Amino acid sequence: MSLLRWLILVAIALLLAPHVLALVERPRDHAATAYVLRQSDALVQRAGGWLRGHVPTRIAGRDRTDWIMVAGLSVVAIGAGSLRDGIVSRVTARQLRHELGRWRKSMQLGEDTRAAAALDEGFKDLENARSVDRSELLRAFAEAKRRLDALGREVAFLSIDVVGSTAMKEREESAAIQYDFAEYRKLVEAVFAAHGILKSAWTPDGVMGCFADTDQAIAAGKAVILALGDFNRDVKLMRADFAVRCGVNAGYVHFDEATPLEAMSDRVIDIAGHMQKYAEPNTVAVAHKVIAPLRNPAGFTPTDRVVDGYRVASWRPAQWDRVIRTHDAWFHDRVK
Repeated sequence: MSLLRWLILVAIALLLAPHVLALVERPRDHAATAYVLRQSDALVQRAGGWLRGHVPTRIAGRDRTDWIMVAGLSVVAIGAGSLRDGIVSRVTARQLRHELGRWRKSMQLGEDTRAAAALDEGFKDLENARSVDRSELLRAFAEAKRRLDALGREVAFLSIDVVGSTAMKEREESAAIQYDFAEYRKLVEAVFAAHGILKSAWTPDGVMGCFADTDQAIAAGKAVILALGDFNRDVKLMRADFAVRCGVNAGYVHFDEATPLEAMSDRVIDIAGHMQKYAEPNTVAVAHKVIAPLRNPAGFTPTDRVVDGYRVASWRPAQWDRVIRTHDAWFHDRVK
């Protein structure tokens, strides 16, 4: 479309050239102006014949073919410009909508979530517009991003998994397995509720919990480990004792209460799962940088392990014998 407009502008300039050069003395005696006049004459002769066969070109006793051609080409140029702007607007809108969808998909945002609504809000006023300037689309996209960022918050994730759960179930009765793991889940959910869980997602033998801050997530992980003493002694039926690995990580994520935790996807969550995977049994593993600002980081010891580029610190109950005994008695009474 841009090329077409430039060709039209060149043709209009050629058609107007004789009228402008009429002010110049003997323009056909000079090579440059003579060339321009020859091209103008050729254009009028080639297009003028077709034009004269379709519309009247003599006005007030004079042939006005060139002026009619200028007027017609001007209309075409204006129409081409409007068509080009419309095409650019639609293509840009389609590209941004595609990017919006890709962005929403990458962040696992459901259609009915506040975050998805925030993304769509910026485009609401542009949906029925016949023509939208590219700058307006980009501004709407930027506004949608700001609305989405406003929904973000700092949260902490606790990943817990039962150590050797498959081996524990070997040569055990189905009823005992179902009972033990159901009671274990009740224990974990009671701990989570006591420590302000925001949302959680369970796999068959593992769970990911989201908490408002790192202190709560770590405290919940410790509490689950400490509660297993009474659980293994007084509750479970299987021969093998329950042991768990805990991993904690914290960071800024797009948080929407309407989005289930299993539908959330973020590197912060992935690292919590990796911390748990490489943790020792009955320990809480966390990146050293995460526990540095805690109100009560005592009990964590640095390790040589590095997970996802972060040096790992670990907490284990053996360092807290008095706390274990006190907490076991307290939690046993609370769960009962």
